[in-house]
Amino acid sequence: MDLYDVINYGVGASYVEVRWQRDVGTVAVLRNGVVEYVESYRQEGYGVRVLAGGGLGFAATTDADGLKTAVETAVKLARVGGRLRKRSIAFSEERLAKLRYSLPPVDLDPLEYLKNLDKVIENKVNVRRLFAAVWTTEKHIVTSDGADVYSKIPRAAVFAILIRHEPSLGSLQRFVARGGVSMSTLSRFEEELANEADKLNFLLEKSRHVSPGRYDVVFGPELTGILVHESIGHPFELDRIYGREGAEAGESYIRPGEFNIQVGSSLVNIVDYPAVPDSYGFYLVDDEGVVARPKYLVREGVASEFITNRQYAALAGGSSNGGARASAFDREPIPRMSNTYLMPGDWRPEEIIKDTKRGVYVVSYTEWNIDDIRYSGRYGILEGYLIENGELKEPVRGFVEVDTPELWGNVDAVGRDFRLYIGTCGKGNPAQGVPVTMGGPTFRSRSLRVV
Repeated sequence: MDLYDVINYGVGASYVEVRWQRDVGTVAVLRNGVVEYVESYRQEGYGVRVLAGGGLGFAATTDADGLKTAVETAVKLARVGGRLRKRSIAFSEERLAKLRYSLPPVDLDPLEYLKNLDKVIENKVNVRRLFAAVWTTEKHIVTSDGADVYSKIPRAAVFAILIRHEPSLGSLQRFVARGGVSMSTLSRFEEELANEADKLNFLLEKSRHVSPGRYDVVFGPELTGILVHESIGHPFELDRIYGREGAEAGESYIRPGEFNIQVGSSLVNIVDYPAVPDSYGFYLVDDEGVVARPKYLVREGVASEFITNRQYAALAGGSSNGGARASAFDREPIPRMSNTYLMPGDWRPEEIIKDTKRGVYVVSYTEWNIDDIRYSGRYGILEGYLIENGELKEPVRGFVEVDTPELWGNVDAVGRDFRLYIGTCGKGNPAQGVPVTMGGPTFRSRSLRVV
């Protein structure tokens, strides 16, 4: 049985979807110049979803011989689930893609790359743990209502954990990552990592805890990224709004039917767009056959649309915006972020600082915590500086504590600079992590609590 046979073998299903996926790659890890491990892997199989009897069923198999059984299992699960539901599951009607696309392979030897990278920082920090991976994901998706999409996307990623320890001063840790679908995304990473190692030494010696109080906070692009991802991206996933993630990762401050809420000032415009060139979260068509497009999550401070797949689009009475992603063949496509960012404004970053009389400029973070509905958050300052009368002063440590409406509602200046940072976004049960980027420009939010 092949993919096309599957969609015609529905056993009473009103919708059948089959996705073949193969992931092949190599991973290397180096700690203080010593190889921890080098591993090559290959994962391949088929995922099948069906609508039958009012329910949605999913099953997976590692080989084509198991496809018939997978379809039958998915149908049985759908029918069992449907009997327990008050409302039948439906998918939104979409114009689905018929497309084949592939990107050039990434030429990277992970271990050799890490060895060269390690030489740049070997005398700068006490602990350096480096991770590099290069892999290719192939997918072929066919649905009974017309989608037929093949894709082949390579990716490379490099992660570094740097720790500087001095007994009399304590320790500081820095996490740095770069990656994407081409080698261009790793250009000059050696120089960047060396600079980050030097900053750790400087900050450990010079930075002091900030005096608690209310400050105008200027966030650099790295902070913009984590703030956008955690306080806008996740709570704007439509399955989360309807409660699917409640037992695993929490819910949302947005409620079903209460969509057009004010979440920020008129300067806040936030987008999720999979097809950003060279980006880590890149794709052209989602895992349900819907063509990717920009999702304008926030327009001029107002919630505009949500990241969704066909199931939750139908539930909300709308259309899918191409947000369905699955990390592996045995994971189902659910609403996920891709490349999520605050859109640039008109200010130069230095103008924002010069315009700030009493504030804190936060360049990078150590950790973050956010509550289950993504309303209240706490973000640790790694590299930060006091601002007095428009000038940067001594480095400070501490935390910025914010509620989401306060954070985005107090925005009064957005920079024209722009940068994206990579990450692996976890979600779902069984858990699945997908490559994403997050970022944007420098921006300022007035009168936030810093402790």
